[in-house]
Amino acid sequence: MNHVSRDFSAGDGRKYRLHSWELRQGGFRRIALYWGNGLWSPDRETRLLDFLIGKGFKVVALDLAFGSANPPFASLKAFRKAAAALVEEMAASRLPLYVIASSFSASALLGFMDRLGPIAAAALIAPVLRFPPPGLSSGFPCFLPAFLRVDARMLSGEIALLDGLMDQERRCRFGKGDLRALASENPLSRAAFLSGRAAVFAGEDDPLLGTEELGELEKAGLEVRSYPRSRREIGRDRYADNFYADMGSFFERMETIEARKRKA
Repeated sequence: MNHVSRDFSAGDGRKYRLHSWELRQGGFRRIALYWGNGLWSPDRETRLLDFLIGKGFKVVALDLAFGSANPPFASLKAFRKAAAALVEEMAASRLPLYVIASSFSASALLGFMDRLGPIAAAALIAPVLRFPPPGLSSGFPCFLPAFLRVDARMLSGEIALLDGLMDQERRCRFGKGDLRALASENPLSRAAFLSGRAAVFAGEDDPLLGTEELGELEKAGLEVRSYPRSRREIGRDRYADNFYADMGSFFERMETIEARKRKA
């Protein structure tokens, strides 16, 4: 696996570290744009990277996640600006672009997908749809950020599968104005833009995403796959094999649809 990193400019004066992984130079036919959960860096997702590369993807990721527990911290506006700039740059390849986003990064992109750029399909992992999320701690003064405590039990029903990534409790970090903006957006109303081109993957024991919200996403035309006794990190929970099989099937269907469009 080849790994290259460089600085990336979002066009608003901010720079982030950009990473790309591929099997070999030119050994891919589509690009996966990945935004992680912000609790650990994208390079720690070794199984996901191997899976995507095996499916014919080049994987591109910024060291950036919305609600990140680790620097760099970015507002909702800055996060979306960086995401749109990355899509614009990658679109120059003329290869199909797939979004894969987890947790609050998925939440931030769901309400922005219609303005993100030319996306062939999106896989959203455990997006949070209700803001403020349960368990949020918000103190005074009002300009200070709000925090959400996250521990291993929230993420997985099989803690050993987290590979020591959550050996201590962490906190997701949000600007209060961003939480108000997300609460006012009603991302479910925009989900119809992704109808037939997006899938949501979630654990049925996810403490931040209920079955009611999953049903609403399904009604909006998104494919929904849920896993019993699994929590937020379904790729590191008891049904991880099922999750990867389902995501692979989704990508294969989307690729077939793209191929038909190109022939038409």
